[in-house]
Amino acid sequence: MISSEVEPFARTGGLGDVVGGLSLALAQLGADVVVVTPLYRVTKLPGVSSPASFWHEPLTARVGWGPSDVRQVGVLEVRGKAGAGGSHRVCLIANDELFGNRGIYDDPVGGTYNDNDVRFVTLSRAALAVAERVWGSPEDGGGPDIIHAHDWHAAPAIISAQTTMGEAWKSIASVFTIHNLAFQGVLGFGALDRLQIPRAAFYDGTLAHEGNVNLMKGALLFSDRVTTVSPTYAREILSRQEGWGFDGILRSIGPKLVGILNGIDAESFDPRTDQAITRQYGPDDAVSARQACKDALVAETGLDAAEGPLFASVARLTEQKGVDLILEIAPALVEGGARLLVVGEGDRRLEGWLRDVCARFPGRIASRITFDPPLARRVYSGADFFLMPSRYEPCGLTQMYAMRYGAIPLVTGVGGLFDTVTRMDAAHGVGTGFVAAAPTMTDLLLACEDALTFYRDTGSRISAIHRAMSRDDSWKASAATYLRLFDALVA
Repeated sequence: MISSEVEPFARTGGLGDVVGGLSLALAQLGADVVVVTPLYRVTKLPGVSSPASFWHEPLTARVGWGPSDVRQVGVLEVRGKAGAGGSHRVCLIANDELFGNRGIYDDPVGGTYNDNDVRFVTLSRAALAVAERVWGSPEDGGGPDIIHAHDWHAAPAIISAQTTMGEAWKSIASVFTIHNLAFQGVLGFGALDRLQIPRAAFYDGTLAHEGNVNLMKGALLFSDRVTTVSPTYAREILSRQEGWGFDGILRSIGPKLVGILNGIDAESFDPRTDQAITRQYGPDDAVSARQACKDALVAETGLDAAEGPLFASVARLTEQKGVDLILEIAPALVEGGARLLVVGEGDRRLEGWLRDVCARFPGRIASRITFDPPLARRVYSGADFFLMPSRYEPCGLTQMYAMRYGAIPLVTGVGGLFDTVTRMDAAHGVGTGFVAAAPTMTDLLLACEDALTFYRDTGSRISAIHRAMSRDDSWKASAATYLRLFDALVA
């Protein structure tokens, strides 16, 4: 597996969570998994329970056609625990010139790094060299059974295997996973020679898209299977509205496209053992414990200690996540007797708007403009309703984390949100959340009004908390689906 981020080493969001969780789940099912990701300055290394050691010999990664276009990279290997005869190791690619920056994709002050193409092509080429070092050369009958690349940053691994690595590499099965179709790795024509990508792959249309080089398009066409992170998102991206210019390409690859729902790491995100929250609890003792967690969260964030529901959101502050819709309805929530907490960072305009709303309603609306995973867990444990009104959502993990902790999600019916949140029906005692009809201010407010009414029905609310916490959103089923897909490709 190749990914630009992997939990618990370095991540900015769901991609890192997914690769970390899926790779471990596959190893526990008996697969031998090697995950390759950069060693950033921000990378967190594990303690003595998972020892890390550098390989004695560095690897070479070619980026460019010239004799000097070869980079030396170190490999820091971390071996994890696995069961059922499988193995799990993470190989972190070390090169200070490329990965010694303050961020993963961009600098907090200076913006997006202008050499991201070189950085992630180096990662991809180094990943193939790691595979050769671990399993031997495909020319000699070795190599991996599967190359699994995640998002555009890892797309060059599949492109290189099919264009520059020789005939034996072409026979290695490959899977490309789309985590977010909006980010495609779009480069100018001049990048071909600079990155050692054959011009023929552009001229024959494989990499060409709207006059540019498109790395994701190359991976879509070269790979043996394309997966997305939820079945509904796999259907949505076939439409012109949600296809980000790729709907025709995705329709053309037909059954090669498969939607497999993401899971969550149910061991790490477990309110019965989570040390980041005020009180640990399970489904049967959730009510009193969650009230203690709510009281502590309210005190921590400066909200009024008043009765009434607490709505909360943990998200990147972007319009994709519907944060602007939350801010639009915030005054109405306060008027309805609710409190609101928003945690996240992102769009500077939305950050400013959020500060203004908090200033207008002190004690009723609070925010933490930060990326703070422990605080996020306290939000899941203390919020009554978890807001996630995304305009599009390939899968989403936070709604599943929220349900795991007993917070009732309030979402839009898009992508993985549609696949994971069942509509609340208190009269029949079914459902785990509220679903807005569309990502609009009016529909979100209507759903919130339903939630406010529901909050006053204590019996139904307690039953819904139990239902949400009793769901199995672990990686078990999804990892088994991936393993069947891999087995079929190898066969």
